[in-house]
Formats: sequence, structure tokens, C-alpha cells
Amino acid sequence: MSASSDSRLKRRSSGEQVAAYLRDEIMAGRLVAGDRINQEETADLLGVSRVPVREALAILENEGRIEIELHRGAFVLPIDPDSVRENTEIFGLIYAHVAQKAAERLTDDLDSKLAMISAELETATSDDEVWRIVGEYVDAIMEVGVSKRMNRTLRKMRVLVEVSDVQAVSPEAVETTKRGILKTISLIRAGDGKRASENQIETQRVAAEHLVAALRSRQG
Repeated sequence: MSASSDSRLKRRSSGEQVAAYLRDEIMAGRLVAGDRINQEETADLLGVSRVPVREALAILENEGRIEIELHRGAFVLPIDPDSVRENTEIFGLIYAHVAQKAAERLTDDLDSKLAMISAELETATSDDEVWRIVGEYVDAIMEVGVSKRMNRTLRKMRVLVEVSDVQAVSPEAVETTKRGILKTISLIRAGDGKRASENQIETQRVAAEHLVAALRSRQG
């Protein structure tokens, strides 16, 4: 594992933030199946105590990314491309529903937000920018498209297919997502919920295909 000065976590970082870092390492292939995650080394690398590292390992074990063996430690499990595809496509269905509801419930405030998000996304030049803006898009449509309770539930679940997973593996999936979201935004702003939903599903499907192809290629 490696961490630049920009990627070091603040000392008050939570277990979720440590989990996000380790998740990226796994998806990028810097941690591979069978690798042991050393708690002390990870804590030192990220500038945190071992407490959030232990929390992070519990999170990753629940996600099926690692296995914790008694008296031996935490070991990375193989990435299953089919599971990645399934997760991505399931969230495509969820976001498709949210996109349709957002179009049906379009407000002046949401329309303004989406216009700004679209303009920013159109000019985004780096993967990090794209994913940050995509996250803003998801937040914006969920605020209008689902109840507050469902919004909280989906926020907790989003970690399973965090966009950085895609970024770490497939640049093609990043570009597919960018172009697809731009089209979905235009359809939501036009009030066309049906086509916005269909486009969201297709965007997730194609992105998933790119992601799975890249994972299979990396696994040989």
C-alpha cells in the first residue's frame, strides 16, 4: 500500500474513511487476493489510531471484500466480477426510479441545481472531478426523489458500489458514466421521467460491462 501526502487521512478520520481507502486499494489491485492487511501499518500510513482501522476491517468484511481469521488477521478476498456487475446494475435500477421521481417532482430549485451540476460535469477533466460531481447529482435527485428515511438508507448502501471503485479499474466506465449522467440530467430537467429512468439503467449497464471487462482482464 502507498499513500501520498494528499491522501493521508486526518487523525480524526472515521472507520468509513479508512474503509474507503482500503476499498480503493483492493479495487485498484494494489491489494490482491490473499494479501494480509496489517492494522499497525495501515494506521501509521494513514495517520490514525488502530480503532478506525478495526472499524474499517469490520465494514469490509461485511461487504465481502476481506475475511478476518482468528489469530491470523484480515485477508483480501478475490473480486467477483459477476457480483460487481450485479451490484452496479441493481443500483442502476434504484437510481432509475429516483431519476423518474425527480423528473415528476421537478422544482425550480432542483432544476437550478441540475443545471449547475451539468455545466460543471461537462467541463470536468479528471476522474476525481467526475465522481465528485456525480455524487452531487445523486444527492440532488435523492433529496427530491425519495423520502428522507429512504435517502438515509441509500446513503449507507452506496458504499457498496462507490464510484471510486469504477475509477480505480476502468477509465471507460468513468466516461460512460459522465456522458450518461449528462443525458439523464437533461431528461429530468425536461420532465421526461420515463426516458430519464431508461437512460439511467442503460448508463449503469454499460458502465458495469466496462468494469467487469477490466476486472476479468486484470485477473487474467
